[in-house]
This record gives sequence, structure tokens and C-alpha cells, in this order.
Amino acid sequence: MKILGNLLAITLLIFIISGCKKSDDSSTSSTASTSSSSSTSCTVSYTHVGKVGDNSSNKVTTALAKSANFTKGLTVFGINILATTDVPDAKLLHAANVAAELVDNNEDGTVDNLCVLSEVLKISSYVNMHSKDNATVTVDLSPLDNAGVVDSAGDSVSMGLGHEETRVNYADNSSHDASIEEIFHLITQRGYSSVYPTVFGESNTSTSTLAQAMDVARGGEQRCAEESCTWTYNNSTCPDNGSVDSGKAWYFYTDSSADYATQMTEYIYWAVSSYFGMHDSTAGKTKADSEWCPNTKAELLAQDPTVYNLIDNSTYAFPSVMPDASYSYYTYSTSDIQTF
Repeated sequence: MKILGNLLAITLLIFIISGCKKSDDSSTSSTASTSSSSSTSCTVSYTHVGKVGDNSSNKVTTALAKSANFTKGLTVFGINILATTDVPDAKLLHAANVAAELVDNNEDGTVDNLCVLSEVLKISSYVNMHSKDNATVTVDLSPLDNAGVVDSAGDSVSMGLGHEETRVNYADNSSHDASIEEIFHLITQRGYSSVYPTVFGESNTSTSTLAQAMDVARGGEQRCAEESCTWTYNNSTCPDNGSVDSGKAWYFYTDSSADYATQMTEYIYWAVSSYFGMHDSTAGKTKADSEWCPNTKAELLAQDPTVYNLIDNSTYAFPSVMPDASYSYYTYSTSDIQTF
């Protein structure tokens, strides 16, 4: 009986080890809950790289992409990244790596926040890569819009990204990597805002925790839902070190085309990118100072503890390491790029 017991114990141990072995298949299906305060759960099936149109639940197809004047693309964790012919393959792959690092920030091959990704994929969100300088192709998103690749308000669910602004962060001592910004905008607008509306809801009527924190950061509440908005602030300068005086604005984005919801999108981007050190340099401070003061993690904590604590809360799984366009779990290559 003792020998039989030992055999059973060994068999059980082998079963447990086998069950824990990581699969070599890049296709994964997982389930997660949104938070401890929500009973909502989500199941997401994803691959680290895929072809546009392969997922039948995604409304973006190669035919629609081609009719919008895109000629190539790929999917990263199910997110479509579409590009025009004048986008170099290297820039498309750069964006793919950044997208992967934002979704899987610890680069272990597993999505950090499944429910956020689920919302991003649910409405077939996509990145629209094109040339901003000397463009030889004009993107026309109407075929995609007309096919229902839009949100509940009928607006496009794409995020535009110029390949010229897709670069090594501040390598030229003046310009940030806009791929980090624009892809992160897609994730917060279409993901976090929907999954956690009372905390991160982005809309012109939002009273979310994020909205209230932003009002303080702007020196007081200002709302506008028009195509052209006038924004005024009680401060628009940043100290060389330390915090802005109490009651004064430390976020003063003035773009007249930005409504209140867009202000929120920019606010959470500045906060998270400062949290993971994207602007922690002389060039970064110069760039940030035109609209945002706490450009380092330490300054963010001192100046804006409310948003800092939201970002620092593991429940929401915000990225804490800046993407460097080198995703270690999977190596994206030109062979992954599909032409239409």
C-alpha cells in the first residue's frame, strides 16, 4: 500500500506540473473581472500577431482597409494597425511593438487588463498610420465608417499616427515618440473609459474621478462640447523644480479643437507617461512645459496625488514601464506585415 501511495503522489505531481506548463501556441483565451466593485467579467481571445480580417468579430477587413487607401497592416493582440503605402515597414513594426508593450507592459505574453482590451476590440478600434509630411496617399475613412466601424455616437474608432512622428523617444532632443501617445489614447478612450466609467469615463458630461482630478489640475472646471473651444487658465508656466502653487493650473492644454472629453484623454496620457518616465529629461521637460508641469514620477506624486494613486493602483494595470519599441515576448518582423 505504501508503494501504491507513493506512485499516486508522483502521478499527481506530474499532472500538476504538466497542467502549469506554458503553451507554445500564441493564441490565448482568458477571463477576468473588471474590479472588486463590479461583477462584470470578460473573456478575450487574442494572438500576439495576426492578419487583418482574420477575426470574424472584427469589422475591419482587408477589403475595407484597401478601400480607405491603406495597403498593409497587421494585428497586435487583436488591435488592427493599418498603414498607407508611404509608411516605411520599420515604422509600422515600431508601432506594433509599442502597442504590444502598452497592452502587455511586463512583456510576459499575457494581457495586463483583459477587460480593457476586450472593450478596445469590441468596437473594432484601429490605428491609422499615414504620412503627415509630403504624403503621396490621402486616407479616406468613410468606407470603414459606413461599414459601422464606429462607436455608439457614430464617430470613427481610429487613432491617427503619422509615421514621421513615430521615433525613438527624444532621440533628437526635442520630439517625443507619438506612437506611445496615440496608441495609449486609443486604449484609454475605448478601453478604460468604458470599463470604469465612474473612475475613468471620458465624455463632455463626465463627472468621473478622472474628470474631477483634471478640473483641479486645470485650476478649476471648464466645459466645452463644441468643435471650437476657448480655454483660459490662471497659470501657464512651470517652475524649474517643485510644484505649482495651490489653486493654480499645472495642466493647461489650449487646443481649441479639443472638447472637454479630449482634455481628459490628454490629461491621463500626460499623467501616465510622466509616471513611467517618458519626459524625464531636459528635452522632455521642455516639451511638457508647454502644457503640463509634473513631468517626472516624483513631481507627479507631489503635484497630483489623486491621479498618481489611480495610476499606481494595480487594479487598473496601467503601464508602469515606458515602451521602447522592443517587445521581448515576440519579435515582430516584416513577414508579419500583410499587404492588401
